[in-house]
Amino acid sequence: MKRIEGNVAHITFQSTDTGFTVLELETESEYITVVGEMAGIGEGQKLVAFGEYTNHPSFGVQFKAESVEISLPSDANAIYTYLASGAVKGIGMVFAKRIVEKFGEDTFDVLDNFPEKLAQIQGISMSKAKAIQQEFKKIHGVQDAVIFLSRYNIAAKEAIAIYSVLGPNTIETVTENPFVLCGEPCFFEFERADEIAQKMMMEYDCSCRVEGGIMFVLRHNSIKGHTCVPEGKFVETVSSFIGVEPEKVIQSLQNLSEQGLIIEEKIYDKEFVFLAELYAAEIVITQKLTELMVNEIHNLEDINYLIKYIEQINDITYAEKQKEAISRVYNSPVSIITGGPGTGKTTIVKGIISLFEAQGLKISLCAPTGRAAKRISDLTDRPAKTIHRLLEVVPGSRDNLRFARNKDNPLPCQVLIIDEFSMVDTVLFAQLITAVKSNCRIVLVGDSNQLPAVGPGNILKDLIESDIVPCVMLTEIFRQSQQSQIVVNAHNINNGIAPVSAGKESDFFFIDADGDRAEELLVQFVTSRLPQAYGYDSFDDIQVLCPSRKKRGGTANLNVVLQKSLNPPAANKKEISFNGVIFRECDKVMQIKNNYDLEYVKDDGNGDIGVFNGDIGVIERIDTFNKLMYIRFEDRLYTYTQEEFGQLEHSYAITVHKSQGCEFKAVVLCISDTAKELQYRNLLYTAITRAKELLIIIGKPYILGQMTLNHRKQLRYSGIKYFLEEMNG
Repeated sequence: MKRIEGNVAHITFQSTDTGFTVLELETESEYITVVGEMAGIGEGQKLVAFGEYTNHPSFGVQFKAESVEISLPSDANAIYTYLASGAVKGIGMVFAKRIVEKFGEDTFDVLDNFPEKLAQIQGISMSKAKAIQQEFKKIHGVQDAVIFLSRYNIAAKEAIAIYSVLGPNTIETVTENPFVLCGEPCFFEFERADEIAQKMMMEYDCSCRVEGGIMFVLRHNSIKGHTCVPEGKFVETVSSFIGVEPEKVIQSLQNLSEQGLIIEEKIYDKEFVFLAELYAAEIVITQKLTELMVNEIHNLEDINYLIKYIEQINDITYAEKQKEAISRVYNSPVSIITGGPGTGKTTIVKGIISLFEAQGLKISLCAPTGRAAKRISDLTDRPAKTIHRLLEVVPGSRDNLRFARNKDNPLPCQVLIIDEFSMVDTVLFAQLITAVKSNCRIVLVGDSNQLPAVGPGNILKDLIESDIVPCVMLTEIFRQSQQSQIVVNAHNINNGIAPVSAGKESDFFFIDADGDRAEELLVQFVTSRLPQAYGYDSFDDIQVLCPSRKKRGGTANLNVVLQKSLNPPAANKKEISFNGVIFRECDKVMQIKNNYDLEYVKDDGNGDIGVFNGDIGVIERIDTFNKLMYIRFEDRLYTYTQEEFGQLEHSYAITVHKSQGCEFKAVVLCISDTAKELQYRNLLYTAITRAKELLIIIGKPYILGQMTLNHRKQLRYSGIKYFLEEMNG
């Protein structure tokens, strides 16, 4: 690698999240544009960069820095330049001049160690002086952490994330126990932390390594959906995974238990191990449900009279099962309504709303995702929010999520209806139910045959199986829905019966194809055949679904193929590349991570914050110079800076998991090369039930048959059912 050295003359761009920087470096002979990860660097600092020259198509010759050495300026003029650039928050040009005039080359020593001297400067109070000192220490703490962690092949972006959690003690903490990197927010693979430990000459069976292995495997299992794991099997797994004796694992489990990081609990005479936060969430849920369910319901009106009343105002006649569901909800403080498509769940929800509105009760309607909330709002003609918006996320809380609504500031509603409840995970439900008043009724609505939540837990299934929470299970398909082969086949699949097409007039089609032919047909259906035959819009009405991201029939490949067909390069369309992905104006994109701080402006001029995992939008405009993307999600326009680009991916094709809670006019489902571990019934069922008007499945018949027959639902260990039974025994 080449080496260049000089003083930083100007910062063109710098990301506080990733450390990516574009700057002008003044060397002895010339000015050089340098790009790379240089966290916290400021104008006036000395920089030694190692890397290679590259020729950027828009910005010309640049020096791409692979590693850097940064040092503070030493002479008074350079110190002034550094401080006047705004590198240290709280110091601008005026204060920079006053500080350097008074302290000269000792300025940095004063900033670092003697804030009381800084308070001698006119306009700087002691509190401001201490704030400046903290900011100065933070900047150089980040730089020191980035340099230290780079020795272990940790990128600046990762180092900044680590520092944001561990703070000024980052170097000491990682040196003492590198396995902290397996936790939040890094979630390093254990092997990567282990490599660092080996470079630090740690023993293979030292306590921090064994405990790190235990915590990593527990977190890995939580990502797979488990809130707990059987202790015997778990000890064997950890022992084999990190190569230590089972006795060492058992001893470390005891140590972690004493520290309060894990909980060991006997469930149905078998020992289980929990992450402490997941155990706490399950206890909160079961205790609050138990508290709510002992409430006595004092209904003044006869339910039969009320049902006749809401039938009149809604101009509807309810079936007996629907009346039973409404009656059950009316007489229960907590209740569940579950059933597949066409069984009348939404009709019942509308009836429940009318019922409680007639009694003057305040109702809140919510769902796990923005699209699910909008859907239930449209169907009921009532306002609905995401659970996060209902709980009022505290701005700036980021990964350490906090809500304004909680036990001390509960939700004001008297009835809470949660739609698409199968998608709600244990942690989120614990936060939601904590914010519910003790006299509030809860109605849980969902389809227990759909995929469970992406996060840990399978609460809807657990609550139904407990037989403690009153539940109405809807199985009858209503007459108007019997005309839809989508609905009929969804229920057939649920019963292990292979789906069938019913001719040209059907809304359900299966196409036998794989490889080149499957890809070719899929593109044709989306770009031309469905728009021409049905008038569907390729962007707004048609959605391609895939079981996974991988292989030729996965979202990664199909998004590239569909972008090329639906939104090819054009002279009038700007584009920007990020981590090897090309984003282009008019691209269809999805937000893949909750961002509670991103601001938006609505079409009516009002603004707010927050964009959520699963929201689908379109890139309206790209500012290539400032590296900005303006993205529209329905009536909301967001401005994405470069540090947020990683929260987006193309959504011409999305996974079935990402589609939960959504409905699309037309769905094209590609199962042409679905991996064996994804060939199961409730994944197929979930995909099929996303289609409102038309469904086309492209793939091989044997895969469709295997998915229909394989009723093996993904096993999820949880304590909810047991805890409910114990508390209500």
